[in-house]
Amino acid sequence: MSLWKPSEKPIGESGEALAAKFLRQEGLEILAVNYWTRAGEIDIVAKEGDTLVFVEVKTRSTTYVAHPEHAVTKKKQRTINRVAEQYMRKNGLLHKVNARFDIVTVVRDEQGDLKVENHFRRAFEAPRRSY
Repeated sequence: MSLWKPSEKPIGESGEALAAKFLRQEGLEILAVNYWTRAGEIDIVAKEGDTLVFVEVKTRSTTYVAHPEHAVTKKKQRTINRVAEQYMRKNGLLHKVNARFDIVTVVRDEQGDLKVENHFRRAFEAPRRSY
């Protein structure tokens, strides 16, 4: 039995929009949202200075079960890494820019409103190589 119902898809989309707004306020330039390839998806591709930032957004209506960042497993990290590599290759950036992988967590507060809970910079390393 899944704790996350298909009807909660809009909460994920709302969380991604809030995360993008938050990152803009933090000075990052948003390059893509929901960048998709056959290998998978990256929620947000951003740029901070000369660094590409690949962001996984985890949104939850509660943290009673587990903190959202714990849902970014090693398997998910490998998927994000593959998609990031494809993004850089497609845009002629592979081995030309620095890259990092962040996680932004979004949760409902006590009033029921979504809020950015944490921004984990350099949340994980590229498992195969550094860019």
